[in-house]
Amino acid sequence: MRIILFLAVLCCAFSNNSKAQDSSAYSGDFRLYEGLYLNYDEFRYNWPVPKEKIITKINKEQLDFYSKLIEEEFIEYTERDGTVTKVRSEKVWGYCQNNIIFINMDKNFYRIPVFGAISNFIGTVEVANFSPGYDPFMNAPIGSTQMKTREIRQFLFDFYSGEITPFSTEQLEEYLKKDNAVYKEYILLNRKKRKEFATKYIRMYNEKHPVYFPKG
Repeated sequence: MRIILFLAVLCCAFSNNSKAQDSSAYSGDFRLYEGLYLNYDEFRYNWPVPKEKIITKINKEQLDFYSKLIEEEFIEYTERDGTVTKVRSEKVWGYCQNNIIFINMDKNFYRIPVFGAISNFIGTVEVANFSPGYDPFMNAPIGSTQMKTREIRQFLFDFYSGEITPFSTEQLEEYLKKDNAVYKEYILLNRKKRKEFATKYIRMYNEKHPVYFPKG
């Protein structure tokens, strides 16, 4: 029994040591490289297209360079092998500026205010509303008219899967299940308090599960 326990501890230690050698934990002083993330993998490996590789007439020294860049229909950049590639701005996964991540969702880029294994951010979605028309001659309503507006919504982002989902306490529960202690404490709350204290439990989870970016 002692031999089995020793081997289990040794295996765990080796796994943790391997993770420490092969990756870097995200912290307040961790440097996220600035540039465009063309896809989730480039974000996951902290390997964006740097500003100097982007081909554009926009002044790269402007503070709002990236917000102006993604307003363009296409973005051109130089690949690592020297070839020039063009992509649609709406296809870009996101970008990083001043160590802050901006993520693309439905052709809009939203700031992730507090980044962690589970991130909570605010975005807007397009909503179709139908309002009845009015016939002044008949003094009566007529066929409905579709009107599109944008509404503010809350979203969750799972770092390790890249999944972005509308916020719900049910979805948050699914993410928290990876930590039994945090999950059990969270589900003991009533429905109202689960929503009210969601940010607190996301922070608790993130403190216990730091984000690791692969090295190299």
